[in-house]
Amino acid sequence: MAENKNQHYVPRVYLRPFTYDGEGAAINLFNIDRMKPVQNASAKGQCSRTYFYGKNQKLERAINGVENPYGEVVQFLTSEQAEVNVMVQTVLLRFVYLQFLRTDAASQKAAEMNFEILDLPCSSIPIPDKRERIKAATQIAMQHYASSMGIVDDLKVCIARNHTNQSFVTSDDPAVLTNRLFFQRKPAGLRSFGVGKAGIVFILPLSPLLCAIFYDPAVYYVPHRAGWLDVSNPSDIDALNQHQIINCKGNIYFKDWESRQGLISKAQEWVKLRPLNSHEIVHAGLDYSDEWGSRFEVKDKKDLREGEESLVHFITKHPKPARWPSFLRFRNNATAYSNSTGRGLTRRWCLDEGYVTGGGYRKVRV
Repeated sequence: MAENKNQHYVPRVYLRPFTYDGEGAAINLFNIDRMKPVQNASAKGQCSRTYFYGKNQKLERAINGVENPYGEVVQFLTSEQAEVNVMVQTVLLRFVYLQFLRTDAASQKAAEMNFEILDLPCSSIPIPDKRERIKAATQIAMQHYASSMGIVDDLKVCIARNHTNQSFVTSDDPAVLTNRLFFQRKPAGLRSFGVGKAGIVFILPLSPLLCAIFYDPAVYYVPHRAGWLDVSNPSDIDALNQHQIINCKGNIYFKDWESRQGLISKAQEWVKLRPLNSHEIVHAGLDYSDEWGSRFEVKDKKDLREGEESLVHFITKHPKPARWPSFLRFRNNATAYSNSTGRGLTRRWCLDEGYVTGGGYRKVRV
């Protein structure tokens, strides 16, 4: 049985720098649905569920093996000897990808998708209850992490140091995946993106004064010095904080209670950028089959016949920010890899390492 019954999907070691006096006991939060700030909430109970990862001690210890170095790295980055060396980059890359996959929001999205696959007239497979679907989705996500953790190893890492009078905030879903290339230069017909695509960016606040930026170096240029980026423009802090507000499941966490009115004002402005649904679902039923293959026709779910061969396509709805940080710039010679299909643009690393399969890929300007 797992050693800890109360398991965090956003670890306490992550939230600690945002807590009162950095002691890890109390934290200020802002609930996005009620537009209500709460002072000095218990940090222990935030972002946790009973046996969220199940009762597998090996899995729990493996997760701790990523979390513990992360805490040491964040502490190191606040010291006078701090440098963004290979060890720091590796620990942060491992942590941000794990954190992206394992939140309650991610598990619930996956559980909803599994439900849509099984809840069809043509399916005879029993549908487990929501709790079981979430538990299964979490286990699958952790297995996926173990087999694919290196997919982000080609991303560049830099640390933004906040020199403004505004603080970085974080959330109950803090490892934000976004893609400026997709939103501003996407090929026609491409409707979403994932970790294996070109142009991805991860944003992970480390503390009220530090934020890690992970980006595709074939697409973007960030003018850092040895991995450090000094930010003195408040609008850049807003651009980074906006991602937390439009991506969070429900709670924003912030250090300075006196800043709550500014946070409320910005949340009221930015909440309209949050998608109404986490994903779009397209159903298709078999139209005809011949020696050349099968053709499927898009249908409303209620029009699928019992026993009919069908397809279900999920499109993740990523929130589109209203602004981007000024330091995240497109390269003049930005490139990606394409095979001119609906699979979109990918990175050379993902092809070389086998994270993206298929043939016919070629280097293209984007």
